[in-house]
Amino acid sequence: MMIIKKNIILFLLLASMIFGQSKLPETEDISEFLASPASNALFEVPVLVINYYPTTDGVVMDKEECGTDMKISEMKTKIDSMNARVKFSLEEGSKFRGYKNPDAIPSLGYKIIKIISVYEKFPRGFEVPWNKDWYRPDYNKVLERFDARHYVEDLGVKEIWIWGYHHGEIEPAESNMSSPLSGDISNSEQIEEDLPVYKKSYTVYNYNYNRSQAEAVHNHGHQIEAMFTYLNEKQTGDTKLFWDLFVGKEGEDFITGRCGWTHMPPNTTKHYNYLNPAKIESDVEDWYPDGRGEKKIVSVETWKNLNYDWPFGDVKFNQKTESQFYIYWFQSIPGYENHLPYSDAELTNWWHFVGDWDDAISKNIGLFK
Repeated sequence: MMIIKKNIILFLLLASMIFGQSKLPETEDISEFLASPASNALFEVPVLVINYYPTTDGVVMDKEECGTDMKISEMKTKIDSMNARVKFSLEEGSKFRGYKNPDAIPSLGYKIIKIISVYEKFPRGFEVPWNKDWYRPDYNKVLERFDARHYVEDLGVKEIWIWGYHHGEIEPAESNMSSPLSGDISNSEQIEEDLPVYKKSYTVYNYNYNRSQAEAVHNHGHQIEAMFTYLNEKQTGDTKLFWDLFVGKEGEDFITGRCGWTHMPPNTTKHYNYLNPAKIESDVEDWYPDGRGEKKIVSVETWKNLNYDWPFGDVKFNQKTESQFYIYWFQSIPGYENHLPYSDAELTNWWHFVGDWDDAISKNIGLFK
């Protein structure tokens, strides 16, 4: 028996040397905040989190592989904070016009049910079509290794957050959906082979821990844009309701004065211009598809000065103003009990599609009813 145990230990040590793995994957503790969905949320969104910390010594991260030599313990603390801010942004953002209605009910309640730490390099997947010698992580291998099917089909996981890096040979997908009902509706190549298909739909978000919570929430913004584009086209054959009337477009050109989108606040037509001081009249806070709503002056000060109750009393952190724009924009999206008229009908709660895609698609729910 003793000889067998020694052989097993030697095998594990040898495998560690061969694959550059100094630690085996482990499960992390989850804070009460991350484990508890927002109170009174209409839809619960269980989340599986997988963090990749490539390392050669189990203490510091492999800078050549992931672009940082931060201590793993410090990166874990950073990710905990970013997870909390991402969760808060999505829940708070699902409160329809919550910036002026303190009693608004959140449509989304996020619940992280497991956090897995992996001390290895990302497995390489297929080459990025537009970027030679850069590769997507092999999401099939990642999810199959950690039995994602069980989490999706048995535990109801709807989102999988993967914290990793955009460095060296790795270019992650910002969001990637797998669905047996609709196929891949996401901000990705939208090919069916890059994720396993289970009995239920789920979306993978691959965050970059060398950036901040702002870019992570940015990924969600593009995902919902992909969803709303698909639903608009499915319902009316065009994207006029979402892109022209809600975001603000005339032909191929973006315009100011409506609600804006992930890349553009309502006071600019320049990408990533979240700090733009320009004062523009917009109906973002009283948006109706037909433009009947009251207009007000908006600028960076509009979302910068909102008093969102960030978790743990955070008042200063990196890219806070940009993060507050995302919440402000999310809260402008037609949500619970919006009662906004459109085409002799009424807009639905668009957060239903994020909260339960399978339910909405199986019931043929659109952007308006």
